Amino acid sequence: MIKTYTGKTLEEAMNSACSDLNCVQSDLVYEVTFEKKGLFSKKVEIKAYCLNTVKEFVRNYLNTIFTDMELSLIEIEMSFENDRIKANLNTDHNPLFIGKAGAILRAINVIVKNAVQNTFKKRYEVDVDINHYKADRYEKVEKMAKRFARSVQKSHVDMKLDPLPADERKVMHQVISQMNYVRTQSVGEGRDRCLTIIYDENKKVK
Repeated sequence: MIKTYTGKTLEEAMNSACSDLNCVQSDLVYEVTFEKKGLFSKKVEIKAYCLNTVKEFVRNYLNTIFTDMELSLIEIEMSFENDRIKANLNTDHNPLFIGKAGAILRAINVIVKNAVQNTFKKRYEVDVDINHYKADRYEKVEKMAKRFARSVQKSHVDMKLDPLPADERKVMHQVISQMNYVRTQSVGEGRDRCLTIIYDENKKVK
């Protein structure tokens, strides 16, 4: 996935990489692995890839998972939004790969993220979804967060919620952080980690 390119100068090596990878220099991620600056001979060698390389790796990795399980993918929609590589899958086995309360889907996300990080030696935000399940779930969590927070605003009584997955707690944190007189706090460990909505008369969003 990461290729080697050479040139007499760094600029020449980078241009060669961009031409091969079909990207602009600002999208190029590279490391100089060799450089010779002689009187009669110059050479620069780099290892490089771009965002499209990572997206294609994610696509191929997901296809491999399904192939190994002898299951077929109908389609994979790849995109890059808000600094995240997004892959939305649609299969004949959507419920199987979502799992109870999205447990299997979260496991797939962890596996793919680790594979990307190990391959490219850089952390990328990767979001794998199945037929927009996570997107729909996050929308429901946002509505739930607003409803609970408004209740705390009116009653001035803190509310402890049932345990939620880390990604859904993050959604709640983000939503409530934009609301007056309420804030959030997470307590507990692992699967028992839960969120409390706290009334705070001094908090006002600027």
